[in-house]
Amino acid sequence: SDADIEKMVKDAEANAEADKKRRALVEARNQAEALVHSSEKSLKEYGEKVSEAERTAIADAIAALKTAAEGDDAA
Repeated sequence: SDADIEKMVKDAEANAEADKKRRALVEARNQAEALVHSSEKSLKEYGEKVSEAERTAIADAIAALKTAAEGDDAA
């Protein structure tokens, strides 16, 4: 019926913003995973060329990014 169609359209409009945020979150997670992967690879390959303090800082940053990427906050 027309009422059902109108309700579905309104529901879709109401969910559009949430869908947009979910899409952005998925894209951000994908970028984070790619960055983590390349950073870990670079650290493994070139880690001996930087100081222990720099290696630790990089490893800590990678760990923080992993933790952030696991969260559900789309804000």
